[in-house]
Amino acid sequence: LFLAALPCVVQAQEEETPENTFTLSAQLRPRFEYRNGAYVPLQEGEKPAILVNNRTRINFDYRHGDQLQLFLSFQNVNIWGQAPQVQLNDRTGGLSIFEAYAALPIYKDINAKIGRQMIVLDEDRIFGSLDWHPAGRAHDAININWKNDKLSLRSFFAFNQNYFDGKAKDKLNGNVNNPKGQFFAPGGQPYQHLEVVHAHYNITPTQGVSVLVANLGQRNDLVDDNDYNMQTIGFHYRGKSDALRYGAEGYLQTGKNAAGKDKEAFLLAALVGYQFTPAFSATLGLDYLSGNDTNSSSNKDKAFNPFSGTNHKFYGFMDHFYVSYSPSVGLLNPYLNLNLKTSDKGSLSATGHYFRSAGKILGSEDSKTRHLGVEGDLVYTHKIQQYVSLQAGYSLFVPSGSYKKLRALNLEVRKQQDWLWCSLNINPKLFSAKF
Repeated sequence: LFLAALPCVVQAQEEETPENTFTLSAQLRPRFEYRNGAYVPLQEGEKPAILVNNRTRINFDYRHGDQLQLFLSFQNVNIWGQAPQVQLNDRTGGLSIFEAYAALPIYKDINAKIGRQMIVLDEDRIFGSLDWHPAGRAHDAININWKNDKLSLRSFFAFNQNYFDGKAKDKLNGNVNNPKGQFFAPGGQPYQHLEVVHAHYNITPTQGVSVLVANLGQRNDLVDDNDYNMQTIGFHYRGKSDALRYGAEGYLQTGKNAAGKDKEAFLLAALVGYQFTPAFSATLGLDYLSGNDTNSSSNKDKAFNPFSGTNHKFYGFMDHFYVSYSPSVGLLNPYLNLNLKTSDKGSLSATGHYFRSAGKILGSEDSKTRHLGVEGDLVYTHKIQQYVSLQAGYSLFVPSGSYKKLRALNLEVRKQQDWLWCSLNINPKLFSAKF
């Protein structure tokens, strides 16, 4: 046995030790905002919010060849003026961990990522990074991956809990020394457990299709001790042919919602785009998220829930739908997007949305229509230098009477709501070394 193993030992000694690399990078992203009806429509007499929010991140990325990656991302999110000039005690929320994971191979083409990480799948529709938000979104999970030339398989598994000691005023205490029991209530992660399988197949170099199967385990031990599981199953397809690009996706939700009600919901989306010139393109799309009728007495929940998606990307930049408010009546969202390359470093994007409910809206005379409002979003992007870019945007939202009624707003709401913002994104690579 010793003689048989000897050649392997000699070969291992002759192989070079995997190269170590270390990269230190950072991000500083201040964003000025004039919120004159973003998130929630302002009523007559209410004043807009004017503020500068800021994200500061520092990232440590260590790699030992392809054998190990250790990634740590620390961040601070604050509003200018939140901290005094002489800050004895931190008033900004302090430094927190955005991502912290280790990635390593398990067997041949199978690798794993363990720890706090982003889950980004299929253009952020169901699982997204939420990068537009100063804090972003990350999950505490295990990620196992496998891929070959055409097919890739990704899976994610998570289990969350909050220790309950029965004494804390807020009923939650993260005591890691708890020897028994379990307790979970939303407040940290919004779900107790998560199981996801995602497969992507490259049909051709310009066409790809994905399949998603996800189970969301919802629980609130402050209310009851039941575990309500909701399944999301669907596909995502994108293709391109010369100047034409196109896509479609569909998802079905079944199981139970967070309140234990039967879930029967779906999402359908399609788009077609055309590159008219090297500098100008247009995309026409339609999103349909099923919903409930306002007078429904059904014991089934038909409202689709894009629970971890970057909804800011799809349903209007002013975040009136599926960010500040999730309409139980669902949403029909036809939109038109125009993109113009203004220079080698600049581009201009304009998007128009028409919002309509999927379910019926019944009530007072001014809300017998499914029309919810219209929105226009304008964004200019300019790359100043290698590590610095500038973005500025303006959005206008006109709410309908039906929308005001759904959100329980009185009819003195302004006819027009708008949002103006300007963001500077600085992403330098501070240090890189090989050893």
